Amino acid sequence: MLHFLPLPRKAELNTPFPVGVFLSTVSFSTALYLSLLALPRVGILVAMFSGVPLVLAQIQFPAQLLGTGAMITSGGLIFLLGSLLHNPMPGLQVLIYIGWCGLPALLTAELLRRQVRILPMLFSTSFQILFFLGGIGLFLYMKTHGQIWTGFAQTIHGALDVVMNAAIKNSQTTLTPSDQARVLGLEPLIYRAFIALLPGVLSSLALLTAVTVWATTVGILESRNLSSGVLGIDRWVLPDPVIFALIASMALLLIPSFEIRVLGTNLVMVLGVLYVGQGAGVLLSYVRKRRLGAWFWLVSGVFILIQPMFLMILGIVGIIDIWADFRQLRGKSPGGDGSNEKGRFVEKKLDDLSDGDGSHRYSFRTLRLRIPLRGSRLMGPFRRGGRLQGAIRAA
Repeated sequence: MLHFLPLPRKAELNTPFPVGVFLSTVSFSTALYLSLLALPRVGILVAMFSGVPLVLAQIQFPAQLLGTGAMITSGGLIFLLGSLLHNPMPGLQVLIYIGWCGLPALLTAELLRRQVRILPMLFSTSFQILFFLGGIGLFLYMKTHGQIWTGFAQTIHGALDVVMNAAIKNSQTTLTPSDQARVLGLEPLIYRAFIALLPGVLSSLALLTAVTVWATTVGILESRNLSSGVLGIDRWVLPDPVIFALIASMALLLIPSFEIRVLGTNLVMVLGVLYVGQGAGVLLSYVRKRRLGAWFWLVSGVFILIQPMFLMILGIVGIIDIWADFRQLRGKSPGGDGSNEKGRFVEKKLDDLSDGDGSHRYSFRTLRLRIPLRGSRLMGPFRRGGRLQGAIRAA
């Protein structure tokens, strides 16, 4: 298991190098990413967590740049083990690890240290993933003079041929030759739709990775009583206007145009990831209230790995949370008193007021004053002749 120490108050260059934490960080990050090579279908969800050990190491040992060193060492191990596993392009796997897991982890650690707001942090991390991996793809395309895209297209066409022939073979009804030709004729349209949806798939994958790294890191820090200064996913809510963007994206699917429907589908996938995160926050809040054990997370993780469609259920829960407010978080001020009015609250403890002879006339434990903004309707009691001044004079 990883061994975590309290967050250092300042950088101390003379502290000994944490060898044990470094080795555990490298081993955990490498093992999580290698699941992508062993089991691609399940491993893509597991590999998202490979940046979490790097974030924790970088936050707790910033002076030694422990997360950066662990990322470089893990990249070397991935290249070595990928070569032993006869991976055709172990160098490309290293670049994917650095762009998808390593650099986003270091960026997340820095943004957590600066206590950046959650949405800008998630979008910054996602953009970094897309920018780095997109740059790698463009470099390979130019280096191979387009041959890499030709090979990718041939692979997709081969997969579609297998799927279409399997659908025809396993059809419950006997298809005539004309029906089979009509079904096979849909292959170009399916290929075009698949290519057009790639931006949304990659963007949603990058955003889901950013949400996973942030939520897991903050959760681990909170479980070890290490304050990160950033809200956890169980207390995070999306701004309400985001739902209108999701509704508008879904409305684009009703327009009879292939390009507009593709655009709407891409937007729905990206915005849906945000509501998956909100639904996961609702689930985590419920689990903490019920004090369910680790077995619940084990069963939930297995179900999600076996059938990723459970993420859609979390997205639906996140959307319903806008109106149901399962966690009772909406409408609360930062102080958590349940008020959403614009104002500042001042708490002041008063001593017992007496007449001077020891007899107490009034006794106040705590006086909680609402100081509203200028121009608000609540300013009435503070105006000349208001009830508050009269009450003060009577006291």
